[in-house]
Parts: sequence; C-alpha cells; structure tokens
Amino acid sequence: MAYLRNTVGGDVESLVSRQCYNRAGQSIAQWDPRLFNTGSTPNLATVYSLSGQPLKVNSVDAGSGLSLPGLAGETLQRWDGRDHHWRTSYDSQLRVVAVAQNSRPDVETFTYADASADPACNVRGQMIKHVDPAGWLELSCFNLQGAPLSETRTIAEVGPFISSSTYSPLGAVLTQTDAGGHQQHQHYDIAGQLKQVFLQLKDHEPQCVLQDAQYNAAGQIHTQVAGNGIISQWRFDPADGRLDSLKSGKPDEALQQNLRYFYDRTGNVLRIEDHTLTTVYGANQRVDGHRNFLYDSLYRLISASGFEAEIPNLRPGLPTPMQPIDSGRRYGYTEHYTYDEGNNLTTLRHQREGNNFTQHMRIDRDSNRGVRWKTGDPEPDFERHFDRHGNQLLLQEGTQPLSWNAHDELEKVTLLTHGNGLADDQETYLYSQGERVCKRYLTHTRSITHSREVLYLPGLEIHTRDDASVLHVVTLPLAFGNVRCLHWVSGQPDDLEPDQLRYSLDDHLGSSTHELDRDGALISLECYYPFGGTAWWAARSAVEADYKTIRYSGKEMDRSGLYYYGARYYAPWLQRWVSADPGGAVDGLNLYAMVNNNPIVFIDPDGQTLENFLNATLETPRQRDERKAQSRTTQKARGDRSDLNQAVYKHTKIVALSARRAREAQGQILNHRSAAALGSSAAIRTATHIGSQIIAYGAGVGIGIGVSALGSAAGPAGVAVGFVAGIAAKKAVSFSIDWAAERAGLSTSVQLKSRKLDPDRIAKKGEYKTMELVPFIGAKVKGIAKGVADMNQKGILKGGKEGINLATSTTLKLANTPLASELSAGVSALSGLPEIVHEVMGASADLTPEKIDRLNANITNLIGLLEDSLNNIEAMFAATGTQAVNTFSFIPGKLHTSSGDTVASLRLLTHGAINELRNTRGLLNTQSSKVTSL
Repeated sequence: MAYLRNTVGGDVESLVSRQCYNRAGQSIAQWDPRLFNTGSTPNLATVYSLSGQPLKVNSVDAGSGLSLPGLAGETLQRWDGRDHHWRTSYDSQLRVVAVAQNSRPDVETFTYADASADPACNVRGQMIKHVDPAGWLELSCFNLQGAPLSETRTIAEVGPFISSSTYSPLGAVLTQTDAGGHQQHQHYDIAGQLKQVFLQLKDHEPQCVLQDAQYNAAGQIHTQVAGNGIISQWRFDPADGRLDSLKSGKPDEALQQNLRYFYDRTGNVLRIEDHTLTTVYGANQRVDGHRNFLYDSLYRLISASGFEAEIPNLRPGLPTPMQPIDSGRRYGYTEHYTYDEGNNLTTLRHQREGNNFTQHMRIDRDSNRGVRWKTGDPEPDFERHFDRHGNQLLLQEGTQPLSWNAHDELEKVTLLTHGNGLADDQETYLYSQGERVCKRYLTHTRSITHSREVLYLPGLEIHTRDDASVLHVVTLPLAFGNVRCLHWVSGQPDDLEPDQLRYSLDDHLGSSTHELDRDGALISLECYYPFGGTAWWAARSAVEADYKTIRYSGKEMDRSGLYYYGARYYAPWLQRWVSADPGGAVDGLNLYAMVNNNPIVFIDPDGQTLENFLNATLETPRQRDERKAQSRTTQKARGDRSDLNQAVYKHTKIVALSARRAREAQGQILNHRSAAALGSSAAIRTATHIGSQIIAYGAGVGIGIGVSALGSAAGPAGVAVGFVAGIAAKKAVSFSIDWAAERAGLSTSVQLKSRKLDPDRIAKKGEYKTMELVPFIGAKVKGIAKGVADMNQKGILKGGKEGINLATSTTLKLANTPLASELSAGVSALSGLPEIVHEVMGASADLTPEKIDRLNANITNLIGLLEDSLNNIEAMFAATGTQAVNTFSFIPGKLHTSSGDTVASLRLLTHGAINELRNTRGLLNTQSSKVTSL
C-alpha cells in the first residue's frame, strides 16, 4: 500500500499493489496498482522448480522466458518469447564451453587453460579465449587475484588489438597500456584511493592529468587538483554526508563551477544554485542560474524549473551549439510531470512565455509499454511499436526503425530511408560479453558513401572515417570525472591542437557540463533538462563541439539521440528507456521508468541498477556489505586453496609412507617363513647399525676437536664446549643416518610389526611427518621416552641402549681415558645388538592368527583411508576450480616449474600404494611356505 499526495494538504490517493506467494514463500505473481485495479495479467509471474530455481518467467513488459536447468542448477537450455532457443554445453567443472543458438552451433565458444599450460602466467583453469559474433578475445596472462594482465581482441575481423594492465596487491589498476601503445599510470594513497594519474602517449613523455586528490574520513572526495591547474572542492554536510557545495576554478581567477545544493528532510534535492551564471533580463523574464524541484509523496519529480536555449529542442539528438559561448542568452522554463498508477510519466507540460507545449505518452492498457501520442491521434498499435520482449521498434511514428539482436541488444537504427533506391542511412552496433565494442555510422548519396566507425577497447576508442582519418581517444579517470585525450594518428583537423586534452567538470549526477582544455580554458558548456535532454549548449568552435561525445550522466549519445548505458539505451526526449530492464523488477515493476522518475537524486550507472548520486562519493551500507561479502568470498577462496595445498601435501606423504611400509612388510613376512631371508635381513640390519656408529664416531671427533680449538682461548670452557658438541654431533649424525637408512629400507626391523601399518598411527598420530628429517628425530626421541615410561620391552631395549651409550661416552671423556672415543663407539655398536637379536628371535617364530588378523584389518583400513582421502581431495579440486597445485619449486639461482600435483597424478600415486598394500595382504594370507622371495 502506498499513499500518493501531489501537494501539501491535498487529497490522498491509495495505491494498492498485490503480491502472491506459494507455500515455499516464493513470489509467483505481482501486480502494480494500475494492473491490479483492471484485473489484468500480473506484471510478473514466475514458476519455480522443486529446488527453488525460476523455470518460467512471464513479464508484461519484458515478455516470457523458459529455462531448463541441470542437476547442478546450470542452465542447459533456454527459450524466449521471440522464438529463440539456446543450448549451453559445459565441461566437467561446469564451465560454459559452447553456446548454440537456434540452428547455429557454437555461436559462442569458451576455451580454458588446462594443467599443461605455462604456470608462470597463472592461466591454469582460466578462460583464455572467447569467440562470439563480434570477434574473439584472448587472455594470455593473469595476476594472482585472477585479473587479466594482457588481452588480445579482434572486432569484426579488424585487429588484433593488444592491451595490458598491472595491478596493486589490492586489485587497483597501476598501469594500463592500450592498443595504441598509450600508457596510463595511476597512483593511490595509503587508503587505496586514487591520488595521481599520468598519461604517456606513444613516443611521448609522461604528463600529469591528476596532480592530487584528497578525501574525507567517509571516503568522499573533497579536493581535486587536475593537470590543467583547476582545483575542485566539495563540501559535505558532516551530519548526513550530503553534498553541500561544489566549486571548481583556478586560484585568483573566476570560478568555472560554483554550485550549492539544498534538500528536503528525506534527501530529495529541492534547489541547485549556480553562482557562476549572472542574472539576465529579457523576453519579460528574469533568469538566474538556479533550478528548483518539487516531488510528490512517492518522491517522484512533479515540477522543475531552470533555463534553456531560445528554441527548445523537441527532436531526438542535439540542438545546434551556440557560438561563441554566451551564457547571457538563457530563457527560463518550468515543467510539470504527471504519472499514472503504474509509475509511467504520461504528461509533460512545458511552460515558458511564448513557448508552451504539452507532450503525452500513451501507455498500453496491459503493460507499461508506451509511445508518444497527440490528442486526436488514433490509438497506437503496440504490437507494431514493440516486439514480444518489449523492445521498441520505432523511435518516432514513421521514422527511425530499430532492430534488435537475439540478446535484446540494439543492433541497428535506421536514421534515414532513401526513396531513390539508395541504401538506408544507419548506425549499427556490435557487442561482446554484454558490452558494446563497435559502432558504425553510414550515410549514402548517389556519388559517395560516408562512414564513421568507433572501436571500443580498454581505455581507448579508435575513431576512423572514410577520409582515412584515425583518431585515438584515450579516457583517463579522475577522482571525480574524467579527462579525454584526442590523439590524431592521421587526418587531424586544422582547427584542433595536437593531442588535445578535454577535462570534464561534472555535476552531482556525473553529467558533463563543462569541458576545459589543458590550460583550463572553456571549450564547451552544456546544461540539461531534468530527464537528460540538452536544454542549453554552447561551444567555442563547431569543430570542437563535434568531438564532445560524453554528456548526460556521463554517458555517450549516439546519432539516433539515444544514450548508451551499457545494458540498454535511454531516450531523453521520451523520458524513458526503449527496452525493458534486463535486470527484471529489481527497481520496481515498471521496467521502462527512468530511475523511478526521480532523475535529480538517482542515477543508473549501467541501465539496470538504481543508485543515489551520493553513492559515487559515499559508501552506502549496501555497498559496504557487498564489499565485505566479496572480501569474505576472496578470503574463503584463498583459504580453500591453502587447505587444498595442505591436504595434497599430507596425502602424498601418507601415500609414500604407506607404500614404503607395505614393501617393508612384504620382506618381513618372508623373514618369518625363510631362514635365508631372515639371515640376509639380519646381516643388512647389523651392518647398517655398525656402519652408522663408525660414521657418527668420526663426525663427533671432528666437530669436538674443531669446537675445542675455537674455544681454547677460554681455557677449560673451550674444552667443555668441545666435549658437549662432540657428543651432540655424534648423536645428531646417528639420528640422520637412521633416517636415511630407514628411507632406504636398510634399518627396517627384521620382525613383522602390525602397528607399522596402523592407519591411525600413520595419519592421525602424524607418522607421515617422519618422511622429513627433523620430525623423524623428534618422533624417535619421543618414542624412546614413551617406551621407557611405559616400561615395555621395546622401550627398555631402546632406552637402555641410549642410556648406556651416553653414560659410557661421558664417563670415558671425563676420566680422560686413552682412546675414549674409540671405546665409546665400540660400546655404542655393541649396545644396539640386543635389539637386533630380539627382532631376529621374534622373526624366527611363525605369525600368530591374531597378528595376521590385526594386519589384515590395518591394511583394509589403510586402503579405505587412502581412498577416502583421494575422494576428498578430488572434491576440493572441483570446488576451488583448480587443476594443479605445487607447480613451483625453488632451486638456488632459478625458479623451476613443473606440471604439479593434479587429480590424475594423485590418483596414479594413490593407486600404486593401494596395489602395494593389496600385494602385502595377499602375501600375508598365502599359507604356502614355498613363497620365500618377492
């Protein structure tokens, strides 16, 4: 329920909207007050799948659509009300690889880099090529955040055009090199806000276009110093953040821009005062530079007053610019706006002494589609003026037909139909990934055809004409507004300076009102009606006026008079869009209304998003929440990738240890069955033990002598240091040799031990970490201490051996016994023999049924653990969209790259270990004593 009042104290009108929901709480039908009162079809009706996805949507404005989702919610097929049918193909990671339209296969194709791609460019898993009707796009390199560093594009078989960018760690653009070889450099303050901008044209020196920018604590721009010396200053109300004033000019000179803003309590702009324009008198009028606005209780604009040129422009397009610039030739006007219950602007009354007129819009009774209409005209045929998706087919009755492609994008505007057999004058457009990439304007006479073409590339527009002139327009951002550089490659007009810089001074909506040159002199001055039409325009020369393309709301006006916003086109003389909102009913059920009919407060950056103009300078709660949500998403993606790396590392270590333990167990099983195998294993075990003591003895003596020599100047302290260092070195070397011997299988116990294949010990208790030296030493010391504390047989043998070795070595050293090191080494060698003898005795006996059962259970559980771990890692690869990890390794002096760990390589590695475990289980359960070798 909404209550409408047009004047203070006036009658109140109740506007009733209807919403209908299903049992799941989903909106299935919506009516605005106009269609609800007539009992008509709902503005929007939706049918959902059992999973809650919209399957069929029917809009009285935008037509109907039907989609068929897959099991993962991806759209497999789609039909629209214009009889178009799309089929989408996906790869195993649910990425789009091809789109077929009607009977045409592969209208669009997408190519992604696989695990074999160069890891130095971060392209693995990224889309690297997109082919569509406009041409193709190749992306050859990405940064760590996934932003493209280089792209190559062809448009309508013209190109290739190569652009590149670099980014800060926070994702801000640092440099951009466009297809013309021109480079932009952007610098930021500590808060990440734009601070300075430099332009370096190809083969030129850099020049500054933004000298400085300062921001307040809320992130709003308050001071900007442009490269032409113009200082712009914004003042915001500290209580509510609303813009209070905007001033621009050079020090000690008259201001170029001096605006004051006044609001009602809800934030609607009531008055804008322009103090740069003097009050003029003429035609029975007093005209100042101020504008006033009134709103109804729904915050729709119902009245506006301002100034205009002598002859109001009622046609699509632009009036003839006034030359020279004379701001004294202004005429005051007032406009009144009337709306119907569906939020359609139906009547515009323009009042000015000697220049009054009224414009009417006729609205379809069953939708919000509307056309210009005059009293006495027949009722319009809306099926002739609009297609089934609500795309307007005629800009004016009898003229300017519009053609639309299958994606509801404007494809062609016929500007003039020749009746003498000549081709029509027209403007055509090409799109890629939802953005316009090419505009071509053609005019015909009997003797010649003239053409103009614009190619839209990152940071660059390439303008070409049939006279062989080529113009590069480089657009650079300022903290607020922009600057455009006109760089002529060929065919520069005589009346324009080379590489002309055009600085735009914008109003609060982003509309370009002033254009200034590199010296701060005024090039053009333009003012607008509330709904975007040009009310007053003057330029210092006709040639310079011809090269102004950015106007109302910072958008480009085409030859047709339409403004291109990105998602759709806007007709300012109709005060409405010429197609339905592609975003749906996000801003209301009327899909044609311009910014909810409040164009003084609201803007639409892309044709499908309603925003308050303050959003451009102040972060709203919604924007803050979206930024935080994006940050959380980014952090989660990084965390998921880190978790994947850790999981892969752990899995590979567990797999390697499991395979090694399986091979060791196979040999130990043979030791229990064959005296020859047992003797061989015992000999290797004994030789490894004695050899390790000899090496440890040599290392301990050498290090002890060296440290004693270094500390000899300190007297007995140096000797003591050498003594301790020698013992520590001996033990460290001994542990290192044990680690190497165990990895090589030389120090493996000759007796089969079921706990060695216990999955809990290998995985949960971290035995897999002993694949590395330092964790191995820590685990060995901890195991000896625990064994002694538990007083089990193994702990007593190992603890006793270490205790005897340490006590013997210390006693012999302190007693200064001759050959103390040699005697200590001998004792260490002998002390390890009881443990080996104990193993040999155990291996001499047959395996008990209980031990075989424990081993079978451990092997089965270990195989299950490896399979579960592999499945989990495969799911993590799919969830993160990653094809390979661990693709870099550092080698002193260079970086080494490899194919890394992939699902395929991990699967191969895991299945190899599982096969070893199964072989061990098979050997264990073979009762024949004839199996005495592997």
